[in-house]
Amino acid sequence: MKIRVVVADDFPLVREGVVRALDADPAIEVVGEAADGHEALGLAESLAPDVMILDLRMPDLGGLEVLDKLRTSRPAIRVIVMTASEQASTLLDAIAAGAAGYLSKRTTGEELRQAVITAHGGGSVISPSLAGHLLREFSSSARGERSPARPLQGRELDVLRLVVQGKTDNEIGKALFISPRTVQNHLTRIREKTGLRRRSELTRWAVEHAIG
Repeated sequence: MKIRVVVADDFPLVREGVVRALDADPAIEVVGEAADGHEALGLAESLAPDVMILDLRMPDLGGLEVLDKLRTSRPAIRVIVMTASEQASTLLDAIAAGAAGYLSKRTTGEELRQAVITAHGGGSVISPSLAGHLLREFSSSARGERSPARPLQGRELDVLRLVVQGKTDNEIGKALFISPRTVQNHLTRIREKTGLRRRSELTRWAVEHAIG
């Protein structure tokens, strides 16, 4: 049985490159491609792949939202995040949201194929260049060094209020007249300031602090 994979990235050339790299392994079959988060969720439901390669920064519905929804609707799918971001906070957001792997877009084709095989087998994989971020974070947490939440600014508060209302990145962007990517940038800063990763945690935190 081949490992069935869905590739989700909003850049066609990136998708083509990932598909081409995966096709080089006869044990892997790319069964679908998605250009945004909604398409990724639709293919997850209709195709039930073994593994999904997921970009975090996509229009309309971001990768973290896709991860959150898949955790509930299709927990058996092993998701490997593949992104250009090498920020520690982005890595931690993805791991907290349930990603089985986190790869930099500097990853080679062979590394990508091995990551798919590892994730399908129940393992986890993180690009070596990024693993240090995770180790430092957990080391700091173990020593009680996590810094307290910093105050949120005007636009960050606006975004968080709409998160509490259950709005998607696209809906928040339309309400605030900003792009979904800008919404994702604000959410990244909110997560950095609060130390929270999942939207459900942010919602609970906002309610506790009378933001809503």
